[in-house]
Amino acid sequence: MGFSGGCSCGAVRYDIAAASIRAFQCQCRDCQKDSGGGHSSVFVFPRAAFTITGAVREIARASDRGAVKRKGFCPNCGTPIYNKPDQVPDMIGIYVGSLDDASSFTPQAIFYAARGHAWDMLDPEVPKVPE
Repeated sequence: MGFSGGCSCGAVRYDIAAASIRAFQCQCRDCQKDSGGGHSSVFVFPRAAFTITGAVREIARASDRGAVKRKGFCPNCGTPIYNKPDQVPDMIGIYVGSLDDASSFTPQAIFYAARGHAWDMLDPEVPKVPE
């Protein structure tokens, strides 16, 4: 199974030659800022299976638990593409909204649910982890 995606303006494209390792939604403040909404939806893949073309700008930010992540986004249109956790260098989190086809995304868990907002309606059947 493979995946492809990119940014809104087309300057950044990527391919992933692997199946996802996990899928989740996160309601931490960091993810709320990344998405501009109530949560981020993320697929996790082996970083070795990820190839990208085009310039990507990265910023380093600490998560709610203090772990450093490198957030990659298109410097032209601002589309969030990925996060690379420093503590897990062989994995990459891909923001589902940047995929060409996100129809296979099914979250296995919702993280930081205690920081979610009542207006951010997520599937009540998905297990929630408060922090």
